[in-house]
Amino acid sequence: MTSILYYFLIYNFYIFLILISGQIFKKIIWVNNSKELTIGELGIFGFVFVYFLVTIFHFFLPINLFFTLIFYSVCIIFFLIEFRNIKYFVFSNINKSVIFLYSLGFLTAVTSNLHDDWQIYQMPIITYMQQFKIIFGFTSLNDYYGQGHSFYEIMSVFQIPYLKNSAVYLLPVIFTVFFLSHILIEIKKSDNKGKFFLFFILALILLRFSRSKEYGTDLPVLCLLFMIQIYVLNFLKEPNKEVIFKAAIFFIFGVFLKIYASLAIFYSLFLLKKKNFQFIGDLFKLNKISIFILLLITASFAKNIITSGCLFYQISNSCLDKNLASWSIGKQVAKERDTFLSAAVRGWKAYVRTEQPKRFVSASEYLELSKYNYLKYLSKDAIFDRLIITLSIFAIFVLFHFKYLRKKDKNDQLSSSKILLFTSLIAVVIWIIKVPNVRYGGYAYVPFFLFVLIFYFYDLTKLNTKFIKTFIGLCLVFFITKNANRIYDELSLNSSSNYPFANFKKFNYKTIKINRLDINVPTDQLWCGETRMPCSSGDYLVSDVTIKNSYIFLLSKQKDLLKFINRTSYYDTIEENDVNREDFK
Repeated sequence: MTSILYYFLIYNFYIFLILISGQIFKKIIWVNNSKELTIGELGIFGFVFVYFLVTIFHFFLPINLFFTLIFYSVCIIFFLIEFRNIKYFVFSNINKSVIFLYSLGFLTAVTSNLHDDWQIYQMPIITYMQQFKIIFGFTSLNDYYGQGHSFYEIMSVFQIPYLKNSAVYLLPVIFTVFFLSHILIEIKKSDNKGKFFLFFILALILLRFSRSKEYGTDLPVLCLLFMIQIYVLNFLKEPNKEVIFKAAIFFIFGVFLKIYASLAIFYSLFLLKKKNFQFIGDLFKLNKISIFILLLITASFAKNIITSGCLFYQISNSCLDKNLASWSIGKQVAKERDTFLSAAVRGWKAYVRTEQPKRFVSASEYLELSKYNYLKYLSKDAIFDRLIITLSIFAIFVLFHFKYLRKKDKNDQLSSSKILLFTSLIAVVIWIIKVPNVRYGGYAYVPFFLFVLIFYFYDLTKLNTKFIKTFIGLCLVFFITKNANRIYDELSLNSSSNYPFANFKKFNYKTIKINRLDINVPTDQLWCGETRMPCSSGDYLVSDVTIKNSYIFLLSKQKDLLKFINRTSYYDTIEENDVNREDFK
């Protein structure tokens, strides 16, 4: 039980660091703005600011323990200098609801179960950030490293002396706690329609994300998408430039966490109305916020180009040719990985599992044969059930507010609401065509479109508070009970004295030397886990190494990277059926 107390102290320490980072952002960047940030917004801006700092400094040095201790020291010194202002801000934003939410966050964070992908790319990225400054062609070690995992770069600066990275998985939970605390504050200020949407978000998080094991990069991105949607709705009620700046920063941050967040760009098209032109101009005026946005974009693109040779890996047209950048992953490799991922999100696994073809059906073959009916196979995937759950929650909210809906008078003018309805539909259509997997933004894009659609035609005259209290109460009972039972089971089965700190399994590996650089390669599996970097998922992936001005350049051959992509993707799909695996090795 002592270890749980230590874990709780670290939980609070991380919250403190993020809040102080947000305060530094506010002091340096978000200055001379009239409206006060909520504690939730301040926390999320803290994450953005940490991401910016880590990205900038990693160009020149590793994010090692020495760097981390300097970061901690700066935060503590700033806290002491600004103690009075920070104390006032915190106490003016803390209430019983926020304290209860903070407690729920810790409840779900207490677990010994790690995310399924911790050994594939999560810990390898964190380890790389801590042991080396930026490496040219880093993605050549394992192309999963380049698939938009910037949140783990943030986590690299939160190691603890002696405990190392055993508590860093608290951070996605803390991000969600800050987001939900903003939701609670927004509920108090919103009209009936706004409250309807905000309570739906709260119910969705409680029912669908009750285990911190599920809190990978996708949940913070989902939170950012919801934040953007809330800002859009707030702008329609009260246009102001601060909302635009907030949405812009969170949008950029979300896109560099996961590229599917880019669909939220369509929400901004209502700014093209003549009366909103001035707000577009505000974004391009030279001030601290616009300079920060420009630096954030530039640093993120530079990082991506250096590590993979692409602005965004998997978008083949954004990749540099190897003739221009020898370390680049290359257009063909990016295109091949995109083919496999496109097939995966369109129901490839479900097709293999349900149809059980006599021979292996490749990703490109599946995309061709399912071009017009992939939704048939997607509907048989477990991921589809999550969409049904999301839609069911939304339908329950609508059903219990049905009698309070009043049809609006017809308006043929091109209003901002009409533009938002059209653009939110575009986002959903593109999502269905390109990434119809609910975890890739579907939790946000689909319900928001339905919300805009319903309230374009109807007003909500009254909020069904009795239903809201009952339903949210049941969600809380479900959330607390499920986590309490999980913790009891884990404590019963876990004999480790350091529960719930993460225990990272060690893997056997061999070391190969290429031009004076030692590269570790796992011998029992593909994935590196916490193995010392640079660690590659195959001894054939890096063909050459050059070192220029202390910067490492990892060079690879297209055929070897394609071999790796085929190997990992085939295995991922073959495991869904009983086809003889020997046929596909």
